[in-house]
Amino acid sequence: MSPVPHLPLAELGRLLQCDTPPPSASTQTLAGWKMERDDAPIFSYLYRQHQPRRHLEFGTWQGFGTCLCLESCAATVWTLNLPDGEAKFDGSWAYGERVTDESQSPSGAMRVNFGQDEAGPRTYHRTDAASYIGRLYREKHLGHRVCQIYCDSCIWDTAAYPSGFFDSVLIDGGHQAEVVISDTRKALPLLRTGGLMLWHDFCPLPDVIAAAPAVQGVTAAIETLRSELDQQCSALFWIDPSYLLLGIKK
Repeated sequence: MSPVPHLPLAELGRLLQCDTPPPSASTQTLAGWKMERDDAPIFSYLYRQHQPRRHLEFGTWQGFGTCLCLESCAATVWTLNLPDGEAKFDGSWAYGERVTDESQSPSGAMRVNFGQDEAGPRTYHRTDAASYIGRLYREKHLGHRVCQIYCDSCIWDTAAYPSGFFDSVLIDGGHQAEVVISDTRKALPLLRTGGLMLWHDFCPLPDVIAAAPAVQGVTAAIETLRSELDQQCSALFWIDPSYLLLGIKK
């Protein structure tokens, strides 16, 4: 099967059939890429141009991506996250941070204390679990436009949602190939014709794949799903440069 086509970022407006030019490409190398700095302007552009009314997101974390959508359009966002957070491939925490000032952390955080060192208590919070989930959209008082779903997306029951209910979907939850495959197959029937399907942490470049387990999982999932995606999407492109794969539903 042929590789996923590349779409230069500068041509994104043409694909979306809009006159507003896309953001300039980041000057960072993809090896040093950060979602919050380098992919965020692309996400915001996509949401501004597409103007979804109902957006589905797999993987809330602290709500940064949710806020990008909420602040770029008038959508209501349905977003899923494991209540106790995501694990790495070796079973350790995927997202955590050491806390030096408890007053800056949300109450109800999931924490572990590893004793003390010269800097003080070695307290760590799981930053994609418990009260950290969605904290950013709550702090911005945008929670009234969010339907937060706490569950494993692989067992999420979609029966209550009619076909074509969502205008856009972002797959950015668990990065194991089997999870991405499950999330994609659940989402596609819920996406309307002409809707945007986005996968984060996708990059087809061999050096990036080799260095990033998350990219390995997403890329492997897309390879498995490729024939299904070609059948169900009128367009499927890697936005170059980015960690974004973009599909448009037939």
